[in-house]
Amino acid sequence: MIAAILLAAGESRRMGSPKALLPWGGQTLLAWEIEQLLASSVDEIVVVLGARSEEVRRSLGEASQHCVFNQRWAHGRSTSLAKGADALLRGGSEVPEATVIQNVDQPTRPDIIDALVERLRSDRLDAVQPQRDGHGGHPVVVSGTVLPLLLGADEATFGLRGVLQQHPATKVPMEDEPVVSLDLDTPDTVSPARALLGVPER
Repeated sequence: MIAAILLAAGESRRMGSPKALLPWGGQTLLAWEIEQLLASSVDEIVVVLGARSEEVRRSLGEASQHCVFNQRWAHGRSTSLAKGADALLRGGSEVPEATVIQNVDQPTRPDIIDALVERLRSDRLDAVQPQRDGHGGHPVVVSGTVLPLLLGADEATFGLRGVLQQHPATKVPMEDEPVVSLDLDTPDTVSPARALLGVPER
């Protein structure tokens, strides 16, 4: 099984409105990202909500079935990562062979997800991460052996970064894929990101 944790709990202060609810090709950014994950090799999705969670959940309709609420969202992104890992591992569920870790403000395409998952599986790696211009990109994909470590992720241990210090991610060169470097922090980053992903403005 291939899983995904989609982190959408932040307050989006610099954006000025919830990133999850940004208009994105006739739907919200979060709904679009769920569609992209479902179009990839991912079998199970956990969307972690926090700030304005009910508003975001209502916007998703049937896709809200993928959502869990992180009561500690204000304590940092790592708490949402731990919440997502817990949802995947709760009750003796099958441990995913690979888990895609994606932030709502870093949209990507199904083929990029699939390429990373395939590299992790074929080379039996602990973690993989795209690399472009000498910098790590997104999303990160971790193996089933690494996923349980995310349960203990917190800000004191640098969250995902701390886990990857113990299990370094193999960098997958993607120099021709500017998508892996996207980061929607401020309003001026939105239109260029839509254009890069082929999403119409309206």
